[in-house]
Amino acid sequence: MQMQCLSTLTREYARSLPHHLRSDFTELLLLMHKISPDATFSIQLGMPLFELEQKPLYGITVRSGHLSIYMPETNLLYRFTDRLRPAHIGTDGLFFDCLGDMNINVIAELLSRAKGNFIYRKHKQNRLQ
Repeated sequence: MQMQCLSTLTREYARSLPHHLRSDFTELLLLMHKISPDATFSIQLGMPLFELEQKPLYGITVRSGHLSIYMPETNLLYRFTDRLRPAHIGTDGLFFDCLGDMNINVIAELLSRAKGNFIYRKHKQNRLQ
């Protein structure tokens, strides 16, 4: 991933966020990049989004004053529900007020598992072809 592109796009995006959420947003975005440096980064659907093979892996945005991690793999989210408290699980991700209330290690594990599951499904699909 082009780190300069990540920096430029997120700097512009972060300017539009409430001031008290900017550092949490940046920290989560950098964590996502560290877990998936090979992912393509862009701003789509109104949010920074990481994609592998042109399929969304995860993204981050701010909605109604909450941080929101978009994750299309909702089954994985539900397996982490108890460990992600006080976050709320929605239909396409999780949202919470402040990163300081969360366990960053659990978020990192969740993001890593999402990427691992993606790679596993791709490998399995390739073996069947």
